[in-house]
Amino acid sequence: MPRRSGPPAQGSLWRHTDFRRYALAQGISVTGGGVTTIALSVLAVVDLHASTFNVALIAFASKLPPLLLSLHAGLLADRRRKRPLIITCDLLCAAVLLTLPITQALARITLIQLYAVAFTVAALQVIGSNAAISYLPSLLGPDRIKDGNSKMGAGNSLADLIGTNTGGALVTTLGAARAVTIDAASYLASALLLWRIKHREDPPPPRRSGTSQWAEIREGLTYTLNTPVVRSIVLSNTATSFVLAASSALWSLYLLRELHWSPTALGIVMGAGGVGGILGALIWQPLERRWGPGPVMLGALSLNPLAQVPLVLAGPGLGGQVAIGTGMIIQTGAAVCHGGLQRAVRQELAPDELQGRAQATGSWLAFSLRPFAALAAGALGTWLGLRPTLTLITVALVVPFLVLWNSPVRGLGTAALTPLTATEEPANP
Repeated sequence: MPRRSGPPAQGSLWRHTDFRRYALAQGISVTGGGVTTIALSVLAVVDLHASTFNVALIAFASKLPPLLLSLHAGLLADRRRKRPLIITCDLLCAAVLLTLPITQALARITLIQLYAVAFTVAALQVIGSNAAISYLPSLLGPDRIKDGNSKMGAGNSLADLIGTNTGGALVTTLGAARAVTIDAASYLASALLLWRIKHREDPPPPRRSGTSQWAEIREGLTYTLNTPVVRSIVLSNTATSFVLAASSALWSLYLLRELHWSPTALGIVMGAGGVGGILGALIWQPLERRWGPGPVMLGALSLNPLAQVPLVLAGPGLGGQVAIGTGMIIQTGAAVCHGGLQRAVRQELAPDELQGRAQATGSWLAFSLRPFAALAAGALGTWLGLRPTLTLITVALVVPFLVLWNSPVRGLGTAALTPLTATEEPANP
């Protein structure tokens, strides 16, 4: 396996100038994304009076690109230098988002435009985020991947906290469409920071003559599906992603319409999850060193259904907002803890020449069902009502835990992970 480039494993990563620029770029984008999340919900529910199914269609549009593009995004990241890909996607995202305030100034925003913006931005994010994730091992080297993922998790959670908390206020003050300008500016700032990184990637390995793109994509699929630890993690991620996609398709509508929350309250409670995300990012490395990756990932997944219970039991008013916000803190903390650890494990195990395809295949398998989860949630929400549907979704959050419990990951203790570990069935604990 070729040796990865990166800094030596010493000193704080915050002293590593290129990592600081990379982390700040990602954090700024996440902050702007929090504003857009609130703005799109308000545009659809409040300004355009969208039906339950139309709101679900916006979620469908934003979740469809991973199904269509993830595998090709991984191939692209392995064939090209990754940093230019991220910068290009940032610039295009800014241009697409700016169409909303421009349209509002010149004419009238429609649901069709919201579908198109949600789809296009999500498509660019699939390409850019896959390149960003697979770029990190090159930037840091193999000994600092976990530390880098932990710090990225904490930074992105803080950024999400800022973005969602200010998102509601900005939407109220500026209007939903004009508030999206903040997100467009964040993508431009991210592109500038990434452009200033001094680290130069090694050129990608030359493409083998006579090899088709589908053959190269199959390499990523074969690696993921034939590696027991990686396969188990990805299958559990798929179950989690499906259930949470169904939940996210409805819960903003539920809070705004049935519980009569204001956009500001929605932003504050959504932002509460950022507090949990920071805590989750800070604790998963010490927990992993003490207990090993398997128990920590299982513990994090066990909290998911419990944390969502307040969403289906709480009523209108401040008490309900506090209860749901507390659940958000727990659920987001568990998600960041699990997400950072499983991503680091998969990065450690993947060969250099498969980093892009390995990450993209995991994303494709995990996220490919999300658009259908959004449609199913919209149909069930129309048929059963929002609260009963969210109750079913809460119960379904037990499934990802059961998938991981009945897998080789349960046997992963504190021993160091190696590519050999990835291809063996660990002993039963």
